[in-house]
Amino acid sequence: MKRVILILLIMLSTLLGCASRKPAPQGRLVYCSYACAGAAGLGKDYCELIADEDSVPRVVVVLGEGNRFEDPVIRGEYPVKPQQVDSLCKQLEAKEVYKLAGYRLEEPITGGHSYRIYMEYSSGEKVDARWYGHGVKKEALSAYRFIECFFEPWVEQARTDAVIARVQEMEQRFNRLSAAVKKDSRYDGMKADYEALDTYMHSGLWKQDFEADEKGLLPKDLKRGVLSEDGLYDLLSHEIK
Repeated sequence: MKRVILILLIMLSTLLGCASRKPAPQGRLVYCSYACAGAAGLGKDYCELIADEDSVPRVVVVLGEGNRFEDPVIRGEYPVKPQQVDSLCKQLEAKEVYKLAGYRLEEPITGGHSYRIYMEYSSGEKVDARWYGHGVKKEALSAYRFIECFFEPWVEQARTDAVIARVQEMEQRFNRLSAAVKKDSRYDGMKADYEALDTYMHSGLWKQDFEADEKGLLPKDLKRGVLSEDGLYDLLSHEIK
């Protein structure tokens, strides 16, 4: 009798173990994303890999969306090689990220950040995990960091592209205002250019762009007279009414 009970317990344990194992998703990876959202207007950063069968795979980067306290939102979209999508799919399976499907942690706290990872496959299967609070599963933290690292090259590219676009805009304003000051003339939008350059100089953005240039992140042929501290300071010392 004891032997029968033991066999039944072993069979039950085996069945429960099989039931608890989540199979890996079937089909191709068609979507993968991570997101980090700050409370109280701190904004949201997220990246998406979109790999629909009928389109060229691409990465979308959005940084600082809805942030009421820092720099303007950064957006970028970049093509991705199919081999990179396939490699990511295999690594997600090898790391068994799919086992996090349905994971939720919502702690009643104030402040901090909420996190999410999300994947879709051509089979229709989805992996959705999100958390906010302490005591997060180490597997969730590891998966988030892995996916974040996958997107990191495009995030850095988006940041650099934003710096280049900003320097180009401020360079145009700098040149227009400089020419007008030298000729002691005026033009429509002169005050707007002055105010934009003054804000740029004192908001911390000028320093960020200057440091990016010092690190060699900007193209060599990019015109950057506005990044001359003395030149911009001297220009802003003129009274513009």
